[in-house]
Amino acid sequence: MRRADGATANGQVNLSILSSAEVVRLENVTVARAGKAVLRAVNFSARPGARIFIGGENGAGKSSLLALLAGKLYPFNNEGRRSYAWDSENENFRQARRHIAFVGREEQNRLQAIHATSTVAEFLAGHLEGEDFLYRESLPADATRVNEVIHKFGLAHLAGRTLRTLSLGEMRLALIARLGLHPRRLYLFDEVFSSLSPVVAERIAVWIQRLPATAAVILTGHDDERMTQFVYTDRYIVKEGKIQRAEPLRFAAEVNPPAAQKQSPPKGEILVEAETADFYHDFQRIFEGLSFHVFAGDRILLTGANGSGKSTLLRILHGDFYPAWGKGYLRFSGSLRHERKVELWNKVQMIAASHFTYYPRRMTVGEVLASRYSGSIYEYPATLPAMAQPVIDAFAVHSFQQRLFSELSEGEKTRVLFARAFLEPAPVYLIDEGFIALSARSFEAAVGYLNRLPGESVVVIAANERIALLKDRLAFDIKEWQLADGRLAPPHGPPANSL
Repeated sequence: MRRADGATANGQVNLSILSSAEVVRLENVTVARAGKAVLRAVNFSARPGARIFIGGENGAGKSSLLALLAGKLYPFNNEGRRSYAWDSENENFRQARRHIAFVGREEQNRLQAIHATSTVAEFLAGHLEGEDFLYRESLPADATRVNEVIHKFGLAHLAGRTLRTLSLGEMRLALIARLGLHPRRLYLFDEVFSSLSPVVAERIAVWIQRLPATAAVILTGHDDERMTQFVYTDRYIVKEGKIQRAEPLRFAAEVNPPAAQKQSPPKGEILVEAETADFYHDFQRIFEGLSFHVFAGDRILLTGANGSGKSTLLRILHGDFYPAWGKGYLRFSGSLRHERKVELWNKVQMIAASHFTYYPRRMTVGEVLASRYSGSIYEYPATLPAMAQPVIDAFAVHSFQQRLFSELSEGEKTRVLFARAFLEPAPVYLIDEGFIALSARSFEAAVGYLNRLPGESVVVIAANERIALLKDRLAFDIKEWQLADGRLAPPHGPPANSL
């Protein structure tokens, strides 16, 4: 008995041999997720040396396509076929995965959960042969290879950290470093620069450009400026479940005119203040002696290296962390004064990948949106008011309101959280790397709503990508806070603990 992907029931791969000029080929393949077809009758192939870019709107199926090529998803239809250049090597599919390099958010989350208590060095050592984990006695040569990769990718400061303590950017870097242990024949990068600091992203971009000329490399992304660094042999777009050739990439700034003259909202009352406070996350100290003030009307861009504490600082502003006992204070005042945490969480809107799992798995998109009006994920209106429709239309979430939020793509989830945040005015908006996953259309919708916020609203954006485009498109002045070594620092000066 043969499966739809060409493998037999005992795991042996179909011996239909590809042309020597192809690494992977899809023939008439349909892919379904949660019972819904996301790709339909797809035909696609990649040759050795190919450098392919795949674009498309959020939720179009780009991530599903890469997961299919990586062997993480199977063709849904019996007549569909997926073939690899190494099918003739009589390898079972688990062993054959050593030929494939795959970087994506779902794969990252899977590995971080499975190996949560492993250190980065142990994680790398366990993947020396390209399989999910290597169970054998460690050899001296193994340690040498791991140390070389740690040095090459700048991971020395993370080598002894467990995976569960890593930030999104740090885990992304560890996942990429794993690919440097040995060459592959097919490299698949789904939003590879998401959550990486500019310095690290540039280093990874150079590494990708130097991958073996005999390998096929396929990338997806929405950051046009970053993606135009690469020379592509082919460009495709995924639309309505189909794959079609696309026009050359253009900078978003070429499509959209620059924002109007910048405005500087007047500084208002203090909403959040911390004084000489120490903050810990999973028993690891992130901030020592942290002091800051956030005023009504503040518009802040938060930058810093991966693991510098950007996400933690946003979660402090969200009320998720409090100072260690006896180590300073954190105070919410004015419109953020509250007695119950749920009151604060309804006033401080958080758009972050860390909130993807906040909502129960059985909540539909419509229910996630409706919970904005109640402030509770357990009790919410049965229907959305008519005034919600313009926001829903702006972020194009109307077509999947009945789908489960947990089953959406990363870009779709981000669009839903943006729409949810703007359904009603809020004193504070916190955006943690929320723009990188958005298509050009959704990016403009998010910027448009930010530009129309009242002057007293606070906006804090943690970002490492699309910064130049953000500064260009935002209609207000934005001041920079930089994080380094657990401290806040001015953009161009020595470290300081107070801004």
